[in-house]
Amino acid sequence: MPMLWQKDTRPEDWVTRFTVGEDYRWDALLLPYDLIASRAHAHGLHAIGILSTEELAGIEEGLDALAEQAARGEIGVRPEDEDCHTVIEQFLTERLGEAGKKIHTGRSRNDQVLAALRLFLRDRLERLGRRTADLGGALCTLAEQHPHTLLPGYTHLQRAMPSTVALWALGFGEALAADLDALRHADRHRRQDAARPERHLADAHQGKGAQARSDPDLGA
Repeated sequence: MPMLWQKDTRPEDWVTRFTVGEDYRWDALLLPYDLIASRAHAHGLHAIGILSTEELAGIEEGLDALAEQAARGEIGVRPEDEDCHTVIEQFLTERLGEAGKKIHTGRSRNDQVLAALRLFLRDRLERLGRRTADLGGALCTLAEQHPHTLLPGYTHLQRAMPSTVALWALGFGEALAADLDALRHADRHRRQDAARPERHLADAHQGKGAQARSDPDLGA
């Protein structure tokens, strides 16, 4: 089956292998998140009248079916699919016909991968955060249980100052607390408005224009 972007010609297989490579493996990870984003996009298309209520219901049923089959390992992203966006659109089109093609309306592949990546990052950051907090909590519990249990300290693989199990455990717990701060910082960046770089570029351009009007040498 041709790629979504393919027109009247088909690239040589070696070109596809070179440009696409192992990308389909990464897209297999993004497929569940692209399904979530596609469902939200379908509701947006319904809100502006692109999709009828019946078409929206059919697309939601199709997305549910694809998610279930993907979870069972019955469908995935193959090298010939190129990416998860192709899998979703082809699945819906085969199931619903023209209504399935509408899922791509007003949405570029760049939009799709950005939304899927943000959802993927949200999920993985939350998962890492929970596991990091659980491990830190377990170390704190261990420290509370052994405040006076002696433990030899080590430096350069040699025994050094005497320590305790509590001090050893809390040392790792403090490092994990710093890791949690790093995860929160990463999540703040993830939640930033995707249009912000464009706004900064526009602001910078307007600022240069104002400066050029006051300084003719900058107008060239």
